[in-house]
Amino acid sequence: MIIIEGPDCTGKTTIAKLLSERYSMPYYHFTKESSYTEYLKLLCSLDSLNAVVDRWAFSEYPYSLCMGRKFAFSIKEWHNIVLLTLIQNPVTILCTHKPEFSQYSESQYLPYNKWGECLGYYKLFFDAHFIKYIEYDYSSALAPTHKVISIIESRYRNQMNWWLPMWKAGYGCIGSPNPDFLLVAERIGPNNVNNLPFQVGPTGHMLSDMLERTGTPLGKFAVTNMVKSFRRDPRPPNDDDESLLRVELEHLKPKKAIFMGSVAKQYGAKIAKDLGIEAVGMTHFGYFSHRGITDISPLCKQWENIIKEVVIGKEGNRPAVSFITSSI
Repeated sequence: MIIIEGPDCTGKTTIAKLLSERYSMPYYHFTKESSYTEYLKLLCSLDSLNAVVDRWAFSEYPYSLCMGRKFAFSIKEWHNIVLLTLIQNPVTILCTHKPEFSQYSESQYLPYNKWGECLGYYKLFFDAHFIKYIEYDYSSALAPTHKVISIIESRYRNQMNWWLPMWKAGYGCIGSPNPDFLLVAERIGPNNVNNLPFQVGPTGHMLSDMLERTGTPLGKFAVTNMVKSFRRDPRPPNDDDESLLRVELEHLKPKKAIFMGSVAKQYGAKIAKDLGIEAVGMTHFGYFSHRGITDISPLCKQWENIIKEVVIGKEGNRPAVSFITSSI
């Protein structure tokens, strides 16, 4: 998956179509009118996996701020899109070539005097969330060649071959392909029709609220379930689940595996420790949801204590991350 991003008039469509044609990759074009359903459909079907996308949902952050308009997605929709995008390990190209004023049409959506601000917001978003990207200025002799971009994309995609059968079977993880924190819940929610962990429902919204309130960098986070089965399957974890969790841990290589609730911890913690991964427990969201407790401050406190070294930093300097969805 190659994602082409950047402010207006930076050559995004030109490079996207060239890559698509030269390397026989499907081409998709998204705009500010593109809906959550359109993004989710492309991602869930895996049609995005070997495609070039001309602008992506990432653009909503810089453009909504620059244009002073309401953010297009709910916080839950935003996290679903971003986390399902990240697990597919895309190559994200940020086009940075600034056109001359005389070459910038008045019909462009973004006013010319906001062009630099928009580019700055792109970088701020990617850097704050630890999302890797490649800067590309087509006029620079140092710009990566189309062939180099294609080779990188192929390598990135092949790195996720282990994940594909899990996703197709309905229990694949989402989030960073190399997270610092892997959250392991018990089983997929009964209403998560697209099989994204914490996709909808009270506990799904709790997760998004917790990630937002604690300023968790999405590029450092992933989430999965202990029971590797179809939704609504009530069975307890078994040996196959433990083997599949081991595969996830071996490939994701998280610094910490956080087991939510006693069941996930009972079956999964020993596997993490076996692999030299720190295993941590935390209260299950269902404990709060089933009791009608809406104040998740205790959960946020637990999570902050778990992730503080990355979010706050060992020297106590907290990166500006919590603002990312402040406009939503």
